[in-house]
Amino acid sequence: MPTGPVGTGTEEGSADASVHQELSRFSNFLKQQGFKITSQRLLVAEKIFDLKDHFTVDSLSEALKDRRSEISRATIYRIISLMVEAGQLIEHNFGQSVKYYEPVHGKEHHDHMVCTDCGLIQEFHHQDIERLQEAMAEKLGFELIDHSLNLYGKCTVLKATGKCRKAEAEKRLE
Repeated sequence: MPTGPVGTGTEEGSADASVHQELSRFSNFLKQQGFKITSQRLLVAEKIFDLKDHFTVDSLSEALKDRRSEISRATIYRIISLMVEAGQLIEHNFGQSVKYYEPVHGKEHHDHMVCTDCGLIQEFHHQDIERLQEAMAEKLGFELIDHSLNLYGKCTVLKATGKCRKAEAEKRLE
């Protein structure tokens, strides 16, 4: 089984289809819950489904800067909350003062490595770690339903180059 960083690996055509499918799921969720399907909700959801990295409300707001006069920060928070409730976003608290969000679509289970200097979030998966967690749960008499593993440290890139990979990742959001 491959180990290392988790990538999206989708071609553009299938990525467009995936975004369309997720928008349809979100619209169905809104209907089922009795919410209106507004252009603002669909615009924000589409931007989120286009993202490849973890994001904050601030970074999403920046990515929507051309529509900022139409979409308030409060509206973005409400839409994100609905998407978390719909199971299409995961909310993360990486021990920082801001919450991060991650679209669920197109991703397999993974864990996170978080840089305490620059805030970079690197996804990874390793089958040995998964097996160890399952063995520990069994040993302690638990049946695992879900789990989250976040490791914290200092990335070597910032120290070695003086450049922060997080800043580069945020530029891609624009």
